[in-house]
Amino acid sequence: MLVSKTLSGTATLHNPHAEEADSAGDENLAARRKRIPDPVENSSDRPGVGVAVLASRTLMRVALRTVITESPDMELVAEATTPQQLNRILAMEAPRIVLLDDADPAWETADVLRRVRQHGHRVGVIILSDPATMDGALEYLRTGADAVVLNDGAQDEVAAAVRAVSAGHAVIPPPLARKLVDLVGGRVPPLPAGDQLSTLTAREQEIFELVITGMSNQEVARALVLSERTIKFHVSNLLRKLGVRNRTQAIVYARDRCLPEAR
Repeated sequence: MLVSKTLSGTATLHNPHAEEADSAGDENLAARRKRIPDPVENSSDRPGVGVAVLASRTLMRVALRTVITESPDMELVAEATTPQQLNRILAMEAPRIVLLDDADPAWETADVLRRVRQHGHRVGVIILSDPATMDGALEYLRTGADAVVLNDGAQDEVAAAVRAVSAGHAVIPPPLARKLVDLVGGRVPPLPAGDQLSTLTAREQEIFELVITGMSNQEVARALVLSERTIKFHVSNLLRKLGVRNRTQAIVYARDRCLPEAR
């Protein structure tokens, strides 16, 4: 279900799938469509920052709705539960900001982000990420995300991120900032003597070669036809053997040794 506002300012609920199923001659549907303003005009005339939400989990939508509606400088344009609904919202409502739930299993966040970037007007994208998936968040920044907010943080952090991105700034949490510093500065902790790569098992070596190309655990799991839990187990082991703290440092480690797979 999508939440939208009529020109009178009242909130309405409608189901996009049900609308598509209506006949072309349905007068109510025609009336609703006539009330949809031009996207450019709609975006510029809003009293606050227009925000759209993509989250299929009810609790996440309720939490984000609360943040936006309690912020006088923001307006909830619509809520989407599928990427297809979000595409229609972007086309018709032209929000300035999209809040995207990364922990939702119903979609691939990177794919949704790429589709958002294909729309004609500029829209800021804020990824709500799990603290355990910070490595994937780096890829989202490369793909075009404007901000990453941890989904276990305070609600006012989401509001602050919306304001910052709307003003043209980027927002990243401290754990991700640390990873970026490591990546840009090429910093890795002192490594013990010897060839650490030789300590990896054949499976760990296989996974390592995929990890240093920038693939996420989910992508590695699909490539090797293994469970994501198994991949996480092997990644943890190989990081420990190589003497690095995280996947970002593993990539730096590979680059320092001129491994061809390293991105």
